[in-house]
Amino acid sequence: MSINLNPTRQGALVNQWYKWFGPAPVAPDASFKQRDAVRRAQTASWILLVVIILVLLPIPEVLDKPFVLIPIFIVAVCDVVALILNKYKQTKAAGIIVIITINFGLLGTLLSVPGGMPVADLPVLDLLIQSVIVAACMLGAGWSFVLMFVNIGIIFGLLHSPAISPELRAAYALNPNVFIQAVEVEAMVAVIVFILVYFSDRAIANLDRSEEIVAMERQELQRQQEELNLKQQLDEGIRQLMDTHTQVANGNYGARAPLAQDNVLWRVAYSLNTLLARLASNANLEQERYQERRAIRQLAENLMRGTTPQRTGTALDEVIVALTTRASNQPPRSVSPVQPARIVPAAPNSEPLQNPIQRQYDDASWRQRSDPRI
Repeated sequence: MSINLNPTRQGALVNQWYKWFGPAPVAPDASFKQRDAVRRAQTASWILLVVIILVLLPIPEVLDKPFVLIPIFIVAVCDVVALILNKYKQTKAAGIIVIITINFGLLGTLLSVPGGMPVADLPVLDLLIQSVIVAACMLGAGWSFVLMFVNIGIIFGLLHSPAISPELRAAYALNPNVFIQAVEVEAMVAVIVFILVYFSDRAIANLDRSEEIVAMERQELQRQQEELNLKQQLDEGIRQLMDTHTQVANGNYGARAPLAQDNVLWRVAYSLNTLLARLASNANLEQERYQERRAIRQLAENLMRGTTPQRTGTALDEVIVALTTRASNQPPRSVSPVQPARIVPAAPNSEPLQNPIQRQYDDASWRQRSDPRI
């Protein structure tokens, strides 16, 4: 029967573990040192979990051995304290505590056996490699060799101490390869762990550097795009401002610079539009004053001629309306009737009136008749 684990559920469990016993996450733009500290703390939390499980596994078998149960309990408490320190990114302090508890816990277990360490407990010495692994993962790759030499010294001192049983002393005297085998195990584990941790750290550092390079390239592309957009805004804004100036120079005071607020030249366009609005207002006032002066001149001419003035569409229309209303409400003047001419009768001896031309003709005829020479 196969076990099908849901990846989503696995991710939820991992996140829950980090929430309880892992460090707080950092921002995506945090430095490599901060991200590396979080990564090491997360890795250390799983190592501490494995160490605690390994410490608690022998409890069912040593319930009847108080001399073994007490050291196990002390080691478990210390490992829990280390787990709490690791949550607050004190990974190195937690690693030192775990290394001490591993080595001293194993030594306490071996030295607490009545009659000395028996031959059957020789494989327990191989468990000292736990401290090598913990040192490499929580303190640094180079610390694996430091703990290797420490463990070799512990094994050498233990095999040459009076704390071992006579049987183990005799077996070691007959077969010194016991120590050599323990050294080989320590050295092999130290080298392998060093290689794994060292090259994984380098790979992570290179990956982080690559991410930084990609981020820098992305920022550079974004900066270039922003500069290009700014240049386009400047070109477009300058073109629109020049078009507006040209229209105003041609007499179109209603022209405006149509720049949006996201344009870098929007403030300049806003000031220009305000100035043009005031100029247009002044031009309208001048036009109104010109029309009013013209209307006044026309009204004066109408009054002098005695004709009815017409409306001009200016403020002077009120005066024209008042004059027209007054003229329409004034009663008409009375005109005296024309008297017929009187005919005066002529005197009896008076001559009738003659036309001056006819009279000149008659005088000339009389002179001709009276002069015999004519």
